[in-house]
Amino acid sequence: MNVKILYFVVAAGLFGWSLANASVTGVTDWNYSGAIYCYSPLWDSTGNIGIEGYQSGAAQMSGTITTSDPLDPTLTIATSIDNDSSFAWTGYIVNVSLGTSFTILSASVSAPPGWTASVTQPGAPVAGIYTGTINYVGGTPVAIAPASDSELDFTYQVMFSGSTSYSLTESVTPVPEPAAFGLLVLGGLLLGGKVVARRRHS
Repeated sequence: MNVKILYFVVAAGLFGWSLANASVTGVTDWNYSGAIYCYSPLWDSTGNIGIEGYQSGAAQMSGTITTSDPLDPTLTIATSIDNDSSFAWTGYIVNVSLGTSFTILSASVSAPPGWTASVTQPGAPVAGIYTGTINYVGGTPVAIAPASDSELDFTYQVMFSGSTSYSLTESVTPVPEPAAFGLLVLGGLLLGGKVVARRRHS
């Protein structure tokens, strides 16, 4: 598993926190699961957190965000991630979940060129959790690292309120090129057929 660097920086511009009426006082209990490995977060007193990770497929990261007061903080998240999976990416899906109502704003991709973003705002909560979705679509495919154009740089904002402690979860799923996806499905079908054939002969 070789995925290069995933930066989470809490500060305007680079996985940052930009707060209208509140300030971020900490990010704790940060963890990851799925096809990603993240080193311990680098947090400093100015409100920045940086995380380096290695991703090969669908993954999830989460942590607790604390703020000075509950008055309408706006969180700006900018992420840079290299594709070290086995396929080029033509899409990238980000599901954002919070235990409070929120709005997703300003979703965009700065590299590679030609990508667009569509946002599905959170609807009714499920078991008290609100989830919104950002669907990033290429554009120039994100090539397999270390080729050029192997880094996806995307950003979005989350506006929320109502508490001074929030549990945020970000689920990220790269989408392969249609041809690569077809090959993955075909490979799965062939493998499944082999298993069935073996069972019938045993």
